[in-house]
Amino acid sequence: VTKFHILYKYSTKFAIVFLSQQLMKTLFLIFHGRFPSEKAASLFAAKESEAFASEGYNVVLLVPRRLGVDRSDPYSFYGVRKNFRIMYLPTLDLFGVSILSRIAFYASLIVFSFSVLVYIITRSDRSDIIYSNEHLPLLLTSLVRRNTFYEVHDMPEHNRFFYALLLRRIKGAIVTNRWKLETITRIFKTPHTKLFYEPNAVEISDFDIVTTKEEARIKLGIKPQTPIVLYTGHLYSWKGVETLARAGELVGDLVSIYVVGGTKKDILQFRERFGYILNLHIIGYRPHSEIPLWQKAADVVVLPNTAREDISKYYTSPMKLFEYMASKRPIVATDIPSVREILDDSSAIIVAPDDPGAMARGIVNALEDHDLTNRITDTAYQSVKLHTWDKRAKRILKFVEKGNQ
Repeated sequence: VTKFHILYKYSTKFAIVFLSQQLMKTLFLIFHGRFPSEKAASLFAAKESEAFASEGYNVVLLVPRRLGVDRSDPYSFYGVRKNFRIMYLPTLDLFGVSILSRIAFYASLIVFSFSVLVYIITRSDRSDIIYSNEHLPLLLTSLVRRNTFYEVHDMPEHNRFFYALLLRRIKGAIVTNRWKLETITRIFKTPHTKLFYEPNAVEISDFDIVTTKEEARIKLGIKPQTPIVLYTGHLYSWKGVETLARAGELVGDLVSIYVVGGTKKDILQFRERFGYILNLHIIGYRPHSEIPLWQKAADVVVLPNTAREDISKYYTSPMKLFEYMASKRPIVATDIPSVREILDDSSAIIVAPDDPGAMARGIVNALEDHDLTNRITDTAYQSVKLHTWDKRAKRILKFVEKGNQ
């Protein structure tokens, strides 16, 4: 009787789990990139998968099986719940072969795209949702599945015929800023009913941590003698970190500039160019779980994006911006459309882009005018409450479900 009772108990649980999975809607999210990795795009894929799954979807994240990937548990690496599955699909990894570096990305993307196509054909049905910011695998899957949705992170500058075809075939496009929304409507004549505006997001509880500035500095092992001005993120040219470095040189020993992030190659190049600046501290890459401590340790956080490159000026919706807003630290940011869409003079100190002098003045203003910084910090924090991952997922899935009707 005891054995029968145990068998009945576990078989019932299995049946309930199995039936609930069958009733859940399945969403396949496609990401072509190293996973996990230090790149913001892979973090975005993890957080988005977690958020969609928390809304009751059976989420399967499809990523390439790449060489040289960090073997850490992805869920722990990003600090996300294990409420979605990760499937590693075959690709052609030539990134380690220097003579083939020019074709490595395209070779990987093409092979991965066909791997995704085979997987979708064999593991999904017509009611499932296919969702991605990867254009080629999404176009291929749209040939066999109609419930395809494209999240537009960049703007197609070339091969517009290809993107026009993709935008015609998909059920809908989620666009992360208003400039891209207007441009896609104008260039591709895509109807507004097929487009949905939704910026990036943040997990507020990850960044509004219960720790003081002094406690954060002790945990990080830093003892600056002057206020900390902080940048977190990559060192690509369009990020504008060069402007911050030169602004730090102008301000001199009034502040300590900390730069946290970057790939090994970019960090070396940045040190070669700016290592002579005495108040500039180039920390390098740190795990994403440590970034909230750095932001809490700061007196001012800076978003120095350039206006010289369209990816910065128009295309992006920086995750870092939302993380700054959630950290309750005053923000100094450059005056470009992609930033102005989220911030204004009531929520940040806005300065001219690519101007070290303007950046330096903005930093000094943030450090000296406490009434101003208190106001903008509170306004930014209240605004970012609209941009959590869960709220973002709810809005997107409402649009997706409407498109499936």
